[in-house]
Amino acid sequence: MDINFFSLPIFWIAIAVIAIVVEGCTTQLVSIWLAVSAIITAIIAAFTDSLLLQWMVFVALSIVCILATRPLVHRFRAKNAKVATNSDRYIGKLAEVIVDINNSDGVGQVKVEGSVWSAKTTSPYVLPAGTVVKIDGIEGVKMIVTPVNVTTG
Repeated sequence: MDINFFSLPIFWIAIAVIAIVVEGCTTQLVSIWLAVSAIITAIIAAFTDSLLLQWMVFVALSIVCILATRPLVHRFRAKNAKVATNSDRYIGKLAEVIVDINNSDGVGQVKVEGSVWSAKTTSPYVLPAGTVVKIDGIEGVKMIVTPVNVTTG
């Protein structure tokens, strides 16, 4: 009796284990479907010696699983992706306070490159109009600013 290692269920289980390890390293949701296909092929290999049938099942299942889940993966990644707004270009630039910034009242505006933004400050003081500030970040629709020169009364 001639035994072909490639048609044994253990071969397909080994392929599944390798695919799971690869998936653990890449997290691309591709190798996991190869593992699922290999496990199903291992079950089929227990009932048939046809190497051609086993490979056809493995390839067909792999393709179907990958193609069926790609739209779900893209939708999930798109939902969790950070939306680029181009407002990050202001970070690090200087702006002028045009409406006093008072964190306790939640008011204040700055003007940078002709655009007016709501602002809050990292400073504990009220920043009067005319103060030059550095833009440290953006939270929602408010710029986070630090005074460059503060006039104290």
